[in-house]
Amino acid sequence: MQNQGITASAVIVSFLLLVLVVGGGLVGCPYYKVWERKMAGQAELQYQQGARQALIAQAAAEDEAAIKRAEAATRRVLGWTDAAKRGCEALGRPGDRACEEQLVRDAATYSIAKEGHEGVIISVGAPVSVAVDPTRRTTTE
Repeated sequence: MQNQGITASAVIVSFLLLVLVVGGGLVGCPYYKVWERKMAGQAELQYQQGARQALIAQAAAEDEAAIKRAEAATRRVLGWTDAAKRGCEALGRPGDRACEEQLVRDAATYSIAKEGHEGVIISVGAPVSVAVDPTRRTTTE
């Protein structure tokens, strides 16, 4: 009879443990789902912040590259004007503005055709004096 009492009490304890586990699962499941969503939201937020920082870094790099391209184009145009002045002097036409402008146009056209620099295109089509030095006044004689 004593074995039956242990067996009956073991069954009751097992049943109570099963009820506690199932009840705890039913109570704890909504809290776990809330916690899981919170963790997923935090992970998504961190991902978005990283992506935003990457876009900011990329934009800064593009800005820096554009500045460097513009500086290179400016140096190129200034070099063309210096070379045009020397070329006109070598042709025996020092100070001849038309000669200098034509040589700069030729250099710009050649450079665009050869290298494909988009930043140089602004110097073609505008008067060379404006493209090289916007503060310089041109005089018509």
